[in-house]
Amino acid sequence: MKKILWFCGPLNYKNSGVGRYSDIYIGALKQKGIKIDDRWIRYHNFLLRIVYQFFLRPIQIIFSYRKETKIFRDEGMLLYTLFPFFPYQNAIFIIHDIRDFGFSAKKKNFLEMIYFWLLKKGYQNIKKLEKIVTPSHFTKNKIIKTFGVRSDKVKVVYNPFDFTTFKVVNEVDKEAFLKKYGIKTNKKILLNVGSEESRKNIITILKTMKKIDDYVFIKIGKPMIQQNRADHLKFISDNALRSKVYFIDFVETNEDLARFYNIADIFVFPSLFEGFGRPPIEAQACGCPVISSDRGGLKEVLGTSAIILKDPEDENELIKAIKSYSSEMKIIEQGFENIQRFDLSPNVEKWETILIK
Repeated sequence: MKKILWFCGPLNYKNSGVGRYSDIYIGALKQKGIKIDDRWIRYHNFLLRIVYQFFLRPIQIIFSYRKETKIFRDEGMLLYTLFPFFPYQNAIFIIHDIRDFGFSAKKKNFLEMIYFWLLKKGYQNIKKLEKIVTPSHFTKNKIIKTFGVRSDKVKVVYNPFDFTTFKVVNEVDKEAFLKKYGIKTNKKILLNVGSEESRKNIITILKTMKKIDDYVFIKIGKPMIQQNRADHLKFISDNALRSKVYFIDFVETNEDLARFYNIADIFVFPSLFEGFGRPPIEAQACGCPVISSDRGGLKEVLGTSAIILKDPEDENELIKAIKSYSSEMKIIEQGFENIQRFDLSPNVEKWETILIK
């Protein structure tokens, strides 16, 4: 098999959900002897990165890599297909979800408006791709229905998880660990991991914190949309929640992220849309009970292994779910059963089959 070019995003987003999907599979496939040249973008300067990522790189692909097998790590790279003579032959795109432009439209600036307008045009070229890989049957069905893509072109390979890192850890010194990240509390912990895009529905968790006093809320992850973070901080200030809410943009290692899952009492994920939803599975692997919506791919991913919110925008329903949770509900045990579907080994074999055929 010839070397495969795997075009990834910026190196500093390697630990995002999308970045980890590619990074874990790249490492696993290399261990199987498949030659992969993973191309991460290493420019830290924003302007240089944009110029390279959206102008120079697609030109390089068109003129230098027409015949090679090319894997593109996310739907944002559909912008490359807007360039004339894009080589659809041997091009495999990973489509994590079909972006809901209704949610994405909120709080966008002029550059984001241009980006979304172009991305909509890029989506129209999905039908021309040789193969599409997606992490859920929900997204596969949406691709087929929305764009008329043949079913045999779209392959489902679930998100991979490193269950040697995300696991139950009994020896965590909760007080010392929280102190490392500037948190001092003896209250129970609600945890959320991800961005602060509007679809993540962080505002409902903040509204919940107004009405409960026996928990603090820890939110881990960069906001992605800075205006949303600003709005959240204003809500916190206006409602005197500064002692009850903590934002952590980065954790030092995946081991530290696993420790947060381990010390959390409940993981809350009231998302309004997900193509898959990685953090709830990581939480389950660490023995943390999950309260979640079942929007988008979450219904497929979680099934009955979590406490499901019928209306994720209703903070009173979330409060009721938090207060009604009990270890007698067997949610943790059901979570351990659920994660077995996402074991790395069988899913690597699916990728191997895709690349060989």
